[in-house]
Amino acid sequence: MIVAAVVLTVLLLLETLPSAAAGLSRAKVGLARLDQLTRLGLLDGRNLWVPLLLGVVHLAGSAAVIVGLFAPAAGIVGGGLETAAFGWVLSRQLGHGDRGRALGAYLLFAALAIAVLIAGALRL
Repeated sequence: MIVAAVVLTVLLLLETLPSAAAGLSRAKVGLARLDQLTRLGLLDGRNLWVPLLLGVVHLAGSAAVIVGLFAPAAGIVGGGLETAAFGWVLSRQLGHGDRGRALGAYLLFAALAIAVLIAGALRL
């Protein structure tokens, strides 16, 4: 079970750590992608608090997922934070009519976060 937890953690971190860095630094490429997904007007200077908040959530979630390798309860918290972040982006996409392939990446990321959450729960 620990091997599965490690693999899931590494896969999730490959997405969440760059997302945290992009959100916290407000990198233009990160803002452009998030704006494309959420249609919040980030590139027009609106709702600029959102990338910062998502960066903080991804950073906290990533840290909790790493700690979760040693303390499963922390992995549950981290998986929950990441599931909430990815779920929010998916809800924005669905709300704007995105379907099919447009949802693929964030469905995968949300599934990974849920898998980390479940792996932590099974290790308790």
